[in-house]
Amino acid sequence: MEKKKTIKQIIEFYVICVSVLLGVLLTLVMIISSFVSTDSILLENLQMMAKASAQNISANLHLLTDRMANLALEDALTDEKASKEEKQEVLDERETRIEFVWLGGYDLSGKKLYGDETAPGSIADKKYYTYLAKTNNIVIDEPYFEDGYWQLCVALPMAKEGEVHSYLVGSYKYDLLHDVLCNINIGVTGDSYIINEEGNIIADKDLDNMQKHENIYELYHSGKNKEIFDQMVNFQTGSESMRLKGVSHYVAYAPVAGTNWTLIIDAPRREFQGVLFGSVFVCIVLAIVLLIAARFVIVKMADRISDSLALATGRLTALSDGNLKDEVVLAQTNEEAEILTSALAKTIASLGSYIDDIKSSLGYLSQGDYSQDVPDTFHGDFSAIREALVSIVMSLNQSMQKISHCSVAVNENSSEVSGYAKRLYDGSAEQTAALERLSGSIGQLTEEIEQISEHAKQVKLCAGGAQEKVSQGQEKMDFMLDTMQDIYQNMQEITKISQLIEEISSQTSLLALNASIEAARAGESGRGFSVVAQQIGVLADQTASALKQSGDMIGQASSSIEKGLKTAESTAESFHEIDQATEKFTEISHNMASVVEQQKKAVCMVTQEVDKVLEIANTNQQLARETEQTAALSLSQAEELGEVVAAVKLRGGAFK
Repeated sequence: MEKKKTIKQIIEFYVICVSVLLGVLLTLVMIISSFVSTDSILLENLQMMAKASAQNISANLHLLTDRMANLALEDALTDEKASKEEKQEVLDERETRIEFVWLGGYDLSGKKLYGDETAPGSIADKKYYTYLAKTNNIVIDEPYFEDGYWQLCVALPMAKEGEVHSYLVGSYKYDLLHDVLCNINIGVTGDSYIINEEGNIIADKDLDNMQKHENIYELYHSGKNKEIFDQMVNFQTGSESMRLKGVSHYVAYAPVAGTNWTLIIDAPRREFQGVLFGSVFVCIVLAIVLLIAARFVIVKMADRISDSLALATGRLTALSDGNLKDEVVLAQTNEEAEILTSALAKTIASLGSYIDDIKSSLGYLSQGDYSQDVPDTFHGDFSAIREALVSIVMSLNQSMQKISHCSVAVNENSSEVSGYAKRLYDGSAEQTAALERLSGSIGQLTEEIEQISEHAKQVKLCAGGAQEKVSQGQEKMDFMLDTMQDIYQNMQEITKISQLIEEISSQTSLLALNASIEAARAGESGRGFSVVAQQIGVLADQTASALKQSGDMIGQASSSIEKGLKTAESTAESFHEIDQATEKFTEISHNMASVVEQQKKAVCMVTQEVDKVLEIANTNQQLARETEQTAALSLSQAEELGEVVAAVKLRGGAFK
């Protein structure tokens, strides 16, 4: 069984949990607020630094352009009559005062007119030449590496009376711009660089990075970074927290006035958060120390509370085991524990008194004495116990009186039930005998129905056979009738043929007579033909005689066939009527078999029901016998109950 926690353990657990939770929450709030405030302050300072640095770069670039503008005002350079040597002399003199890498003058097509030997022969392929031709204004080119130097070109148009006639281009060393970038120090590994309108890095503190010509879109590719880079190349000012190659950076940016450039300053966040992490660590250590100290204070307070409550809990434990005799040790703390132990002592004393009174009352009840009153010593909610005891005593008195009356009634009812049970037993016996006789009669009826069923099946089989024979006779008679019809029709055809032959014979006889007449007219030459004609006439007479006899015979045969046909039709009709009668007889025999089968099922059902009734009758007979025995037993028990009730003492005297 799992051991339950003590109050001391519970107090320590919950107080320490709350303390730890509060410490963790306060530490987290402090950490989050520190990081948020640090980010906000650094981003704001970086933005201000980026603006100031961009203005510084712009001022230095303006210094370069001012120098070039002052140089362009020299008379030798503006005078068209001045020779190249004079103009070169001015350029050489200026180079000794200002750190130019080279100086040169170019016509409008970008071809060199005069200048240093290191100056390119043409600037038509340079990016700044395009801007010069479009704007006719001062242009600063992006830094480039040439002749072992990083250089920065400044070009401006040379005009006279508002008409541009040539371009003056000077190349400075990159050191001027590089010094400004190097003076921007943010953290240990912080960086500063300049990008153009396409996002290409054109200036950097680290000259090696400038050789790579990297693009910030490709170098730090991400969707969020792209949005910030778009703001940079659109010459906006701002500061953001970005992830560059997986490392979180503070980044500030500002446009360089007078150029298409943007200055970017970035520094890793971790360089500025080291102090924060140190302070967070110190806060966590302090919180742990305070929690440990708080635990000792909490344990001491819990021990004091637990010791005070132990006096009450120990006595309550003994009370739960049924110990009402031991005294309660009172706590001397002037706190709730002292009140608790005092109330516990009073409660135990009251419980002891109440239990003694209950034991006394229950003792009287166990002895059958229901006339004693319950002591009126219960107070407060315990008075409900006395009321319950009084109610129990009253109920027992009333119940015993009712039981006494009921025992008399049960005695009388038991006598009557015994008589009824005797009569029920006798009736059940007579019912059983009648049902047994009925069952025998139904059995005999069942046997007779079985015989009728067998006869009905035989009749059904015979009727089926007769119907089959009649059907066969009907089929044969129909076939014979069809054959007689065919013979009768053939006789009709023969009669027609005989009449046709008779007509032919008559015509032949007439033809023979005509032939004889013609032969007689012919004389000797027709004698032979006359003999033939006579023979044909004789043959025709014989044929007519034979046909007459055949006609008489065919007429008689036709008459006989016609009579036979009528007789066959009459016989077929008789067979049809016999077939219908046989079908009715078969249907009647089938119905009779079905009725017999239904009667058989009904008799079986009646037999089952009779068997059930017989079983019920036997059960009733058994119940009647048991009821009679139970009634006798109830009568005996009612007499015993009367004796028990007579021994009970009730209020108002013992029951008689």
